[in-house]
Amino acid sequence: MFNVKSLFTITLTLFAAALFAACGGAQPQGWSSPTLDNGLLFFGTTNAKVAALDAASGNMKWEYAGEKDKPLVSVYSTPIVSNGKLFFGAYDGIFYALDPATGTVKWQFNEGSPIVPSASVNDGTVYFGANNNSFYAVDAETGTKKWQFATQDKVWSDAALDNGTLYFGSLDQNLYAVDAATGAKKWAFPAGGMIVTTPLVLNGTVYFGALNKFFALDQATSQVKWTKTLSDSNEWIWSDPTTQNGNIYFGTLAGNVYAIDAATGSDKWAQPYKAGGQIRSSIIPAGNVGYFGSSNQNVYAIDLDSAQLKWNPVALQGPILGSPLVVGDTLYVPTHGSNMYALNTADGSRKWCFDANSNKACSQ
Repeated sequence: MFNVKSLFTITLTLFAAALFAACGGAQPQGWSSPTLDNGLLFFGTTNAKVAALDAASGNMKWEYAGEKDKPLVSVYSTPIVSNGKLFFGAYDGIFYALDPATGTVKWQFNEGSPIVPSASVNDGTVYFGANNNSFYAVDAETGTKKWQFATQDKVWSDAALDNGTLYFGSLDQNLYAVDAATGAKKWAFPAGGMIVTTPLVLNGTVYFGALNKFFALDQATSQVKWTKTLSDSNEWIWSDPTTQNGNIYFGTLAGNVYAIDAATGSDKWAQPYKAGGQIRSSIIPAGNVGYFGSSNQNVYAIDLDSAQLKWNPVALQGPILGSPLVVGDTLYVPTHGSNMYALNTADGSRKWCFDANSNKACSQ
């Protein structure tokens, strides 16, 4: 019989899909975070390409837009470089391995269903989830499937890999622990809400958000150590948790940033930091500063002890839905609209900006 719980689940799923589409249109538009390897900055653009830029200048080295008979649709997955290959999944249902120097295809794994999460790579195997209620392990050299694990709904969560175990969430509201070698389930924890973020594994504990609740589970047994419930039921956690100095940091779609004690779950700040828009970005710690972006097109730098601004928010062209990357004194920030910025970490001033629509420097 159809019940209230079923209606609630369907409503949440539809709402998540609308949020995920980002711009409200029928055509999904990806948002990818950047990664850096060997002087090249890789990211998926909003206009359905994967680009490689010179990290120092912002000049494009190459771009990949799919094949002539099958162009890329959108890329949410952050490209990952490992052992001479650039790995990413796309919404066209194909997982790709490219040459990071040239962008040429080394192999493709046609899974057939949209791929949202970023991959994890370890010991010659690539791991990723997909929209066909499955999680995969694929040989990193050949693209041959090693195993496939079934969930009860889509997998949008990246996996955390620790000591031979993969931890990832699903829209079926479970957090899974799966043996990385065999794909055998170790445990599944029912969180009572959809899980779209990457778990954080730290000192024998798995941390993750599910809707407006944040959990700390024993890594071996899945027993709950503590739970934090946010006061607003609509305050969804869509920000991957990060850690610094024994604290956990994450943002919410209500625009709040939280700092909580990893051991107890107690608040470290008197109140959360309030940004001006939804936060899907991770809070990226560097030193004692946390950097993140918001849907209000601003990038922030806050003191992780006091939650005070280090410099005034910097307005960019387009919502910031992916997570920034900090390398040395440079903050790389993607925006929804195909721009990539390089900013100075000290004050937020611009070093360069790349427009993937024109493949040139930004006009403003």
